[in-house]
Amino acid sequence: MLGILLSIAAFHVAVLGRFEYFEDAVRVEGWGAVFFSIGAAISALVVVPIAVFHARDMAQIPAKPITWLFMGFGFGIATPILTGGLTRTAGAFAGLAEGAYGVGSLPSLLLDAVIIFPYDMFVQGAPNVYAGLLSGGFFAIIGFLVDRLNAVRNEAISIWGPWIVAVGLGLPIMVFTLVGPTEFLRDLVR
Repeated sequence: MLGILLSIAAFHVAVLGRFEYFEDAVRVEGWGAVFFSIGAAISALVVVPIAVFHARDMAQIPAKPITWLFMGFGFGIATPILTGGLTRTAGAFAGLAEGAYGVGSLPSLLLDAVIIFPYDMFVQGAPNVYAGLLSGGFFAIIGFLVDRLNAVRNEAISIWGPWIVAVGLGLPIMVFTLVGPTEFLRDLVR
């Protein structure tokens, strides 16, 4: 859950970071915001299990802070690049929902998205890496806290504590990136 919230937040901040100082930073809105956020969530659902579950063998022993720094760095690099690869797919579904494309053009748009996926990973995703690294820092810090709570011997704390911390700290970060001041958010990644 934490990875999804931070990946969506990083995407929306990265979009604002593409505007120059003299331009008004404009958020992605409507169906575009929905489908691009889904693309960011899918990238987190791919990256987080690889970063966390396969990198650690035992959940009862919390990882060292340096391990979480490396996992946050990996999350911060991999998530925006994978999200960049999904931009054509998200754009096709957003265009369909907004009426810009018909249902008949969807198969060719999705085939185009699959063929151009590696290209889009770097052309669309690489500029978003700085925002991804910021979210990776939050991922490392909050993940470290969640990992410590998961290893507590008290069963109630070890079951509910990680969820409360992950959602309680990740959700405000995502909400701030969605409704916060656009110029401030743009300047974070410039």
